[in-house]
Amino acid sequence: MKVEIEKDKHTLTFIFTLEDNDIEKPSEKFSMGRKKTVLRTLEHDLEDVHPDLLALSAVLICNPFVGEILKFDFSPSKEFMDGANSILSRYKLTSICDEPPAEKRAVVSRPSPGLAFSGGVDSTAAICVMPGSTIPVFMDRPLSSGSLYNPDAAHQSCSKLKELGYEVQIIECDLEYVREPVGFPTDVANAVPAIILSDHLGLGSISFGTVLESAYGTGHEHFRDYPNGSHWNFYSTLFESAGIPMSLPIAGVSEVGTAIIAHKAPAGLVAQSCIRGKWQEPCMKCWKCFRKGLLANALGHIKLSDKEIEGLIESNEVRTKLSSLPISHENVVAFAMNRSDVTESAGIETLRKRVEGLGELSLLGKWYSPSIELIPDNWRFECGKKIQRFLGVMNSREEDVIEEWDMDGFLLSEETIQAHRELIEVFS
Repeated sequence: MKVEIEKDKHTLTFIFTLEDNDIEKPSEKFSMGRKKTVLRTLEHDLEDVHPDLLALSAVLICNPFVGEILKFDFSPSKEFMDGANSILSRYKLTSICDEPPAEKRAVVSRPSPGLAFSGGVDSTAAICVMPGSTIPVFMDRPLSSGSLYNPDAAHQSCSKLKELGYEVQIIECDLEYVREPVGFPTDVANAVPAIILSDHLGLGSISFGTVLESAYGTGHEHFRDYPNGSHWNFYSTLFESAGIPMSLPIAGVSEVGTAIIAHKAPAGLVAQSCIRGKWQEPCMKCWKCFRKGLLANALGHIKLSDKEIEGLIESNEVRTKLSSLPISHENVVAFAMNRSDVTESAGIETLRKRVEGLGELSLLGKWYSPSIELIPDNWRFECGKKIQRFLGVMNSREEDVIEEWDMDGFLLSEETIQAHRELIEVFS
């Protein structure tokens, strides 16, 4: 694949050209869509973006579709190319530009942490535990006809963060259309606007709102030793090679914990995870509305009526998710269901029976502190201290529960299989 860059003062365009051996359809679930990505901002001059930042961004956008070689029509530094190629196995990077390699990016003398901000609860919880100098960067996807996406809530979240004193950046970028169906081609591609603006904003790292369930696998089938795993090794090496370390400040915090943080912290008022409804008017039909709403109700942060909960579980999208074995983030669903007081709903009662075998899971309201190694040294102490303002710290026994997490016995038990069948029957 070849990557070409077109620049003018306020617009940066990535053009991707497929070549022999590239992978236009990496799986049955998605394929390559548009072959071009445009990033726009009126506040910054995009003509002087460092080649290493361009190269990192290009990899995050097109990684699934590259076959054997990714060719840049610009010249990243030798340090970036060597670092990236040391971790890339399926393909290698090369420059087809006649210019000599760029100099390695200069280190920012007094850097600020950056955050790939979405406006959701997890992303908001991340900013609540990060230094006050953190700069949230929101990637604003242009709307397409027929899309269910509504950016209203995210725009309001950004506006309210600005009122709280944060230097929020809203950058238009259509990289999600590179993938068909629309979505992030890689799960950290939402960082591209922050990467591109790293030098303009003086960023020393880029953070994500990745939670315990996504990092360590809690709530999925098995524990994942994330800091020593392939995902962290791959992406953290790429970011480090461009001189902008990756940071996961709430990787040791469950969705239960992020809900608690967002409820307690002043900045938490900006959070809304639903991307279909309007500000303070979530759609109450999507999977996020079900999971986050049921959890907030269980924690006493909001009060959902029986009718509202019944409406959520009648959504086709929600029923499809709940019909999976295991359910996505099953630990969070179990935590909420074991604290739900709805009694006159066959769907809710059957769902409670389906997940009750996982237990009370009170430890999900605490911080798994070994995750602090996923935060750069500059901000590690401050982030850890802030997390402990809102959450207790797991003791060694609770850490063992996380590190020994294995759902095989539960999922294969007669009780769970029978409850799963009963839930499907109720939905039918």
